[in-house]
Amino acid sequence: MKKRLVIANWKLYVESPRAAAHFVSFLRKRSRAFSGVEAVIAPSFPLIGAVSGALGSGQIKLGAQTLSSVTDPQHTGDVSAAILKHSGVSYVIVGHSERRAAGESTEMVAQQLAQALAQGLKAVLCVGEREREASGAHFSFIAGQLTSALTGVSAKQSDKLVIAYEPVWAIGKSAEDAMKPAELREMAIFIKKTLAERFERKTALKVPILYGGSVEPLNARALVTEAGVSGFLVGHASADADSFIEILKACKK
Repeated sequence: MKKRLVIANWKLYVESPRAAAHFVSFLRKRSRAFSGVEAVIAPSFPLIGAVSGALGSGQIKLGAQTLSSVTDPQHTGDVSAAILKHSGVSYVIVGHSERRAAGESTEMVAQQLAQALAQGLKAVLCVGEREREASGAHFSFIAGQLTSALTGVSAKQSDKLVIAYEPVWAIGKSAEDAMKPAELREMAIFIKKTLAERFERKTALKVPILYGGSVEPLNARALVTEAGVSGFLVGHASADADSFIEILKACKK
């Protein structure tokens, strides 16, 4: 991916269609400030229509925060990859730590990833350890998350794959609690190495790696330039239009 990628994971921060449309309208008006960066808005399911309508045919893309792991239509309350695709969604987040904590198993994450890729969606696979260990055991944990999720994913499908590294211990805090660039660079290299063991090296190097975990305007520039990542998956800071724009600007090459 030539452009850097920044995804706004709104979680439940943005609550109404009006607020969502206002945010997107403001972002579109400021789009020249972050030209050259792929920006994605991932609202909650009920706000997808409002965001889609406000985005129009501009450069900002529409994302979703999760999807169903099943294809059987007899599942009340689920939202399939096909429904997301027909709703104009381009990107979907898979296996976020908060979803895993709520009960999504490794098997479900692998199924979600397979469903997203089968529909041609760009799947943002989240991985991340709960704590860093002096023994380095967290590297094995990340490798296990990647290996289990990528079972059955072909090299051809990898062009729709994005990896988002989100250490759980750094989510929802402040810039001071985020990873340091040198630590993130080490993890990004490890993830690329793990991907190269699954796909050929040339293919693996093309898979974008994002960072998520207390990304704010204060630390965004240093993280993206010094750590060798392709962009960010932003949580709480993405619900504030001014902060999100500053993060997007920090990712301009």
